[in-house]
Amino acid sequence: MDIIISIVTPSFNQGEFIEETIKSVITQKGPFYLDYIIMDGGSTDSTIEIIRKYENIFNLNCIKSPLAGLDFYKNKSGYEPINNCFGISYRWYSEKDNGQADALNKGFRLAKGTIYGFLNSDDLYYQSCLDQVSKRIGKSDIVYGKAMWINIKGKEMLPYPTLKPTKYSFFYQCTLCQPAVFFSKKCYSNNGEFSTDYIIFDFEYWMRAVFNNIKFKKINKFLAKSRMYNENKSLRLEQLVACEVKKLRDKFYRTIKINKYILIISKYFVDDFTHIKVKKLKKNLNDQKSSWID
Repeated sequence: MDIIISIVTPSFNQGEFIEETIKSVITQKGPFYLDYIIMDGGSTDSTIEIIRKYENIFNLNCIKSPLAGLDFYKNKSGYEPINNCFGISYRWYSEKDNGQADALNKGFRLAKGTIYGFLNSDDLYYQSCLDQVSKRIGKSDIVYGKAMWINIKGKEMLPYPTLKPTKYSFFYQCTLCQPAVFFSKKCYSNNGEFSTDYIIFDFEYWMRAVFNNIKFKKINKFLAKSRMYNENKSLRLEQLVACEVKKLRDKFYRTIKINKYILIISKYFVDDFTHIKVKKLKKNLNDQKSSWID
C-alpha cells in the first residue's frame, strides 16, 4: 500500500524564511508520496512569489501522475531530478483566515495522506525526517522526535528539551517540539481539529490527546529545527502563553485525581531539564542579536 504523508504549512508574511521551509519539505527522501499544502493568510510580501516559483519549477521539470484524487509531480526522464520521493503533490491557497489553527484545519480537511504533520513557515525539517516517520509510525497514533532550536539565521543553538508527554510532565509545560510531532489520519479524526481558542493550540492538542489516552511513540532522532528569535510567537507573547498554560491546566486537571507525589517529582525533573535550557536559549539569543544584522 502506498504511503502518503500530508504536510501543511500555515503562512503569513514570512518571505524571509519560507523558501528554506519549502525546500526542507520537498527535498525529503524516502519511499512515500508527499502531499504538501501551503495555507497562506493573504501575504503581501514576497511569500506568494516564492510559493509560485516552486510551482513553476514542478510544472516545467516534472510529469503529473494521478493518485488518491491528486496529481503528484514525478521526475521527468532526461531532466534533473526534482524530488527524492515517489511523487509530490504541491498545493497552495492564499486567503484570509482566522489564525494559524484555522489555516491548519482548512489544510487538513484537504489532506489525502494517512500521516499528518505541520511545519510553520519559519521552521525546518532535517533531511531524513519524513523517512524516519514513515518507517516508525506503524500503529501509533502520534510519533515525536527530537528537535533543535535555531536562531534567525538558521544557526543551531541547542536541543529542544523534549520529554515523554504525560499528565505529569504536561502539568507544567509542553515538552514536545511541534514541528517534530506527526500523527495519523485516524488520530486527527478521533482527537478532533485544532482549537482556535488558544495561541498555544498545538499544546492544547497534544494535551487533549494525552487525556484521550491516545498513544505516543518516540523516535530517538532529530526530526526538525524550530526557529527562535525575539519576534516569534513563543517569545513575543511569553506572558500570554504562560496564562494559557494555566487555563489548560484548569481545563484538563480540574476533575481528575492525580498523584501529588509524582507531580512534585515531575516538577523537579521538568524544571531541571527544561528551565535551564530555556534560560540558556534566551542568553544565546541576546548574545547573538547583534550578529543577526549583516
